[in-house]
Amino acid sequence: MDPVSLTLAILPLLGGTIKVYGGLHKKFKSFCHSSREVYRARKHFDCQRQVFRNEIHLLLRPILEDELVILSMLDDPSHNKWESQELEDLLKKHLGQNYGTCLDIIKEIGSSNEELVGRMDCFNDGERQRQKGESIRATVRHLRDRTKVAWDKTKIDSSIANLRNSNEDLRLLRQQTIELQTSATHPRDMQKKVPQEYSEYKLIRRASKALHAALAAAWSNPAASCFGNKTRHDVKLFVDARVGNGVQMDMAVLCNSHTLHLAQPTMMRLRVNSHTVDWVAPGFHKPPCSDIEHQKRKVRFSDDTITLSALGSRERDIIPPLENSSVDLSQLKNLSGKDLCSTLIRDTLRPLDECSSICLGFIDNYSEETFRHSLYHVAEGRGYEPQQLVSMLQIMKRPIESSLSVVDQLKLARSLVAAVLKFHSTPWLEQYFALNNLSVFQSTPNLSICLQTLHFDANFGGASSRDGLESMSPSTLAVLKEIEEAKLHYGIRNLTLWCLGTILLQIGRWAVVDSPDDVLIIRKLSSQAPALGPRYQELTKRCLECDFGYGADLSNSRLQQAIYENVVCELTTMISSLDINA
Repeated sequence: MDPVSLTLAILPLLGGTIKVYGGLHKKFKSFCHSSREVYRARKHFDCQRQVFRNEIHLLLRPILEDELVILSMLDDPSHNKWESQELEDLLKKHLGQNYGTCLDIIKEIGSSNEELVGRMDCFNDGERQRQKGESIRATVRHLRDRTKVAWDKTKIDSSIANLRNSNEDLRLLRQQTIELQTSATHPRDMQKKVPQEYSEYKLIRRASKALHAALAAAWSNPAASCFGNKTRHDVKLFVDARVGNGVQMDMAVLCNSHTLHLAQPTMMRLRVNSHTVDWVAPGFHKPPCSDIEHQKRKVRFSDDTITLSALGSRERDIIPPLENSSVDLSQLKNLSGKDLCSTLIRDTLRPLDECSSICLGFIDNYSEETFRHSLYHVAEGRGYEPQQLVSMLQIMKRPIESSLSVVDQLKLARSLVAAVLKFHSTPWLEQYFALNNLSVFQSTPNLSICLQTLHFDANFGGASSRDGLESMSPSTLAVLKEIEEAKLHYGIRNLTLWCLGTILLQIGRWAVVDSPDDVLIIRKLSSQAPALGPRYQELTKRCLECDFGYGADLSNSRLQQAIYENVVCELTTMISSLDINA
């Protein structure tokens, strides 16, 4: 977490409070024999310390199922989980409206502890005057009178009483949170709820499909300086798309027309923020004024579980800025029908501090839904060099010892399954795909970091990039016919899931299969236990055979949900059980 978040979040405060509790416990233990009053105060204090520890244990249990990790956190105030933003988000979601109250209670406990630290300063002289080899009891004995004078029983008891009250408040708040969540479940809600992550996949799929269409339209427009049948645009769409204030997608773009003269061309790094809008019409350069009542504006994903409130405030619904960015709506450029590449290249070549979090413009596309795609410069770096591209086929040929840990292998597998659920039935992911269709940018020797840039490739061919099935070459149509015949001949129920299973198989073995298109070899290898264990073997076979109990049509939402529950969630469980840093 950043320094500001550390002061505004519960988990870092809990870690710090546990540390202060530990320091006070040691001091009470050292000097508890100086008087009966100190001994009695120590017992009362230790009681409240243990109550606090128990309450935090119970507070963390609903969001962190691994008891060993919770116990490790309670024993180690410097545990990295105390600064985990992901865990903080889960806690915030669990507490809901009670989050702020819980934060205040933890702060109050911290204040009471700090008061005790100040009131225990009377023992500091004893620690400083302790002679070499002298026991604490001996030191206390000859300083007892001085300590009695400095010890203020009334104030100490008051601070411990405050701890008792705060612990009771924490207990009541925790119990009420659970009771309210339980009582809020009505009979109609008893059916299994769809996880938020899975609900977002459909939104990402729609937005990414619309983005592809918008880019194809932009680069097939005669107004573009790079327009032409021979001009190619290479786009790398990262698989880690997510839903925040709209659908956020990262990509790298290379316009061959604008980089032919460069000795070392660089791919532009862009972040796309996509949402649907009702009011957009061609020619609009910015949203209508908020005081014009009849011009309603609305972000909608009407048939999904993500609602307007989940996508941000009313002002951000139109052109949602990235977090912590400031966008001047009057300066936004409508790049629809304009020279897209020239604008992007010019703006991304500005000094980095001027480009940070700036919206370069937006493009709209009009089909069943009107999508607006706002393009942002990624401020973390200037771009990627094409020489940094490494296919997963090359990665898989490296020794596993120098590549990835078991946990990282499982995370890679999970990312790929999620990517298929996000991008199937879109131009970004063909029915047939293999390891050489997936790549990363290797900008660091640390492969686990490089995998954050895992992406699909798409090539846009200028004037012909808008054409669909009509422009397919005879060879492409012949390949599609061969695929259908192979599915019938070999009994492949779903080609996309078969390809996914083939890649999962190779990840589990961490070895490239020489003949990945040989169905018999793949089925034979899938019957052999991989290094990642029998659970991984089972989910791999289920993908290969499309064995989920809901048919073989990946457009079926029940099949998609079954894949999520039986593969994505299973991999998540496996990762959590192995990764203490998860």
